[in-house]
Amino acid sequence: MKLRTVVVMVAAALLALAAATWVTRSRAPENAALQPGPLAPGLAKDLDQVTQVRIVGAGGATLATISRGESGWGVAERGNYRADTGKLRSLLQALAAAQRVEAKTSIEGKHALLGVEDVSGADAYGVRVDVQTPQRSYSWIIGNNLVRGNGTYVRQADQAQSWLINSNIAVERSPANWVVREIADIAAGSITAIEVAPAKGETFALERREDEPDSDFVFTRLPKGRLAGDGFHREALAGVLSGLVLEEVYPAAEQPEPEQVQRTRFHLDDGRVVEVRSWPKDGHTLVALGQSLDEQQAEAWRARQAERAADASSEAADDSPQAAPTDPAQAVEAFRKEHAGWVYRLPSYKATNLNRPFEEYLQPAK
Repeated sequence: MKLRTVVVMVAAALLALAAATWVTRSRAPENAALQPGPLAPGLAKDLDQVTQVRIVGAGGATLATISRGESGWGVAERGNYRADTGKLRSLLQALAAAQRVEAKTSIEGKHALLGVEDVSGADAYGVRVDVQTPQRSYSWIIGNNLVRGNGTYVRQADQAQSWLINSNIAVERSPANWVVREIADIAAGSITAIEVAPAKGETFALERREDEPDSDFVFTRLPKGRLAGDGFHREALAGVLSGLVLEEVYPAAEQPEPEQVQRTRFHLDDGRVVEVRSWPKDGHTLVALGQSLDEQQAEAWRARQAERAADASSEAADDSPQAAPTDPAQAVEAFRKEHAGWVYRLPSYKATNLNRPFEEYLQPAK
């Protein structure tokens, strides 16, 4: 073989090798970008630095904005009412822990099949979750869950590539579901008396008498010739403040109280008096809450607590301190601060028990 031929063959081989190397290197970033891995690299260490989470739905509409302020987390669409930080943290932790397990379509026209199309469209199915920290921001479109098994289709909002992740992520769309829903939790056992003054109709009152077989609460006065009905309704009224949650919340300026409202006062054994002012609106019951203190009853409660503490101290086997119950005056101040300026919409079952007219507590007239 002539020397010139050998040189040409060697040169061709070198060129082919160089070309192959270039092709491999040029494809490496693309291949790396399609490898499984964390959905949100860096978010786990940034969780405590998050300052805002925004949920955006179809048409680019902001559904909920949960932001950290000087007084804590609030929901902007509900007047910055207290946000449910447990629910918020659960969402952030789920995003931080999620792993991309399978690359899906990067074709824009097919994104809607997975629910990860751009949410600016009026018919967009998914929601966009924007997470802001002082260092950086994150943004994903959360689409359909798998019909069988665990997994959700997601797409980083500024990228065409979509992914299947290894867990189900569901994002609350209603701002009312991002607020703290518990309003009060006062057991019926701590109530000593109830007064009900309807907007229209007869005022009535009940007081606790634990020796009554039908109910712990009896009417202080009954119409002449009438008898009390089943005690279940009275017990249900006493239980209104137990596990009381909201369906919706509004700044009071948005839902002003009408001139005529029902006033229901629950007297507690420590001297506190919870007043629930209620009125109908668009087929629902709205309430505003207040609280005052019966000083005489509060002093009697403090005396009982001091006596119990002395008895417990004399019987204790060690000197370990016992947590003192909250003083009722402090509890009243905290309650007023928490509920002043807010109006709540009640669930229907609580509203029914609160609004029951006096006649329904009585046996049928003869």
